[in-house]
Amino acid sequence: MGSGSGAGMVDPGPAGARAHLRCFWSASFTATRSVLDYAVDNSTEPEAREKMNPDPAEAADARQQGERVGAPVIELDCAADIAALRASDSYGRADHAAETVAKQSGLRVVLVALKAGGQMHEHHADAPITVHGLEGRIQFTVGGQSHELVPGRVLVVAAGLRHAVLAIEESAFLLTIGGRHPVHDTKGP
Repeated sequence: MGSGSGAGMVDPGPAGARAHLRCFWSASFTATRSVLDYAVDNSTEPEAREKMNPDPAEAADARQQGERVGAPVIELDCAADIAALRASDSYGRADHAAETVAKQSGLRVVLVALKAGGQMHEHHADAPITVHGLEGRIQFTVGGQSHELVPGRVLVVAAGLRHAVLAIEESAFLLTIGGRHPVHDTKGP
């Protein structure tokens, strides 16, 4: 982070202490939260190193989940999120997997990855949705009409319309659900 961005350094102890804690925050988040990054400089004690230097993957996962729920600004890395979703146990066990990657009042963003031939049976959303193709080819059927969803193509679907999804090849899409109570339901009109 550059100067003027709100970056700061906190010295937790005497001048001779080798471990230090760095707190970084962006100007847009200073009032609400900070993201902690732990580091150890040349510590000779393995226990101290483990305590002060958590597993980077675990720290990133914790930060990511915290940043995605109710934060004023949420940035997604769709390629990395798709890779993580495909590496998940749920994707290994089924023909598709989904994860809510962002949630704010009146809005939910869900990443969906499907294996070739994977499908989501007919259902409806109680709120309007957008479906943004990220990878592969998807047959999206709504109101008896099929649409091919490819990377860069977006469908906007009104609330309550029944729809189904079929992956023609391994695919991924970003689903955005609007409205106050965005619930997918397999029953109904």
